[in-house]
Amino acid sequence: MKYLLTLAALLISSLMFGQEACPELWTACGEGTVWDEVSQTCVVANPSDSNFDGCVQLNDLLDLLSAYGDCGVEESPWQCGDPLEYQGYDYETVQLHDQCWFAENLRSENYDNGDAIPSGLGDSEWSTTNSGAVAVYGEDTGCYNYSPDIDACDPAQSLEEYGRLYNWHAVDDARGLCPSGWHVPTDGEWTVMTDFLGGVSVAGVKMKTTYGWASNSNGTNSSGFSGLPGGDRSLDGNFFMAGHVGYWWSSSPNGSGAWDRALYFLSGVVGRNGNFQRGGLSVRCVRDAE
Repeated sequence: MKYLLTLAALLISSLMFGQEACPELWTACGEGTVWDEVSQTCVVANPSDSNFDGCVQLNDLLDLLSAYGDCGVEESPWQCGDPLEYQGYDYETVQLHDQCWFAENLRSENYDNGDAIPSGLGDSEWSTTNSGAVAVYGEDTGCYNYSPDIDACDPAQSLEEYGRLYNWHAVDDARGLCPSGWHVPTDGEWTVMTDFLGGVSVAGVKMKTTYGWASNSNGTNSSGFSGLPGGDRSLDGNFFMAGHVGYWWSSSPNGSGAWDRALYFLSGVVGRNGNFQRGGLSVRCVRDAE
C-alpha cells in the first residue's frame, strides 16, 4: 500500500506540474520507453507512466487506483483459539493461562511422522501388547454405555463424540502423537492448568462439558476445555465408563504405570491417578513452550 500511495503521489505531482514528457527520442524504443546505455535495452521512461504511452496523464492515475486492492486479503498468523489442522482434522484450541491446549480429544490413527498406530486389537492382543496401540470405544465385545446422549458402544458415535483411546506405550513413543510443536502434557503441566482453574477440588466443573454426563452432572465448561466422559479400555480389553468418567494421559511415568487426569460424573473434582500403561485413555495435546 505504501508503494501505491508513493506512486500515486508521483502521478499527481507529474500532472500538477505538467510533466507530460513525450520526447521524440523515446519513440525509437516504442512508446513509453527509452534506450538505456548500461543495460543496452529499452526501459520504461517514467515509472509513473502506467500505460507506457510515454506521457504521464490522468489515465495513469486512474489505472493505478483501479488496480488498488488486487493483492487480496493477507492471512493473519495462527494464534491460540484458532482451529489447528492435523492429519486431516481441524482441532479446536483454547488458551488456559500461558498454555495452549487442544479443546477436544485426539483422534488420529497415525504418529506424527505418518506411521500407523496399531489398531483393531482384540481383547487378548490389547491385554498383552507392550507396543503403542489405539482403539475406538465400543469397537469390540465387552462394552458398557452410560451416556445420556449417544450409544457409546456404537464405534461411529463414540469416535465422533470422544475421539480415540491410546495406551501409554503410544504416548511414550518417540514418533509422537501430537503435531510438531505440540506434545502430550506432563503431569506438571496438568497441575499448572488445574491450579489456574482454582485447584483440583473445583476445576472439574469448569472443565466438563455442558452435556454428555450421566445423571445430569454436566459442568459449566467455563474454561473451554470441553471435557467429555469418554471412558477407557481396560487391561482385559473391555470398554468401561463412557458417560461416567473421562480419562486423559500425561506423558509422565509413575513406576510401572503413568499419571493420568480424570473427570467424574456427580463430582467437580479432578482426579490424579497412577494408571496401567496398557490401559486405553483419551489424549490431549498442549503447545510447546516458546
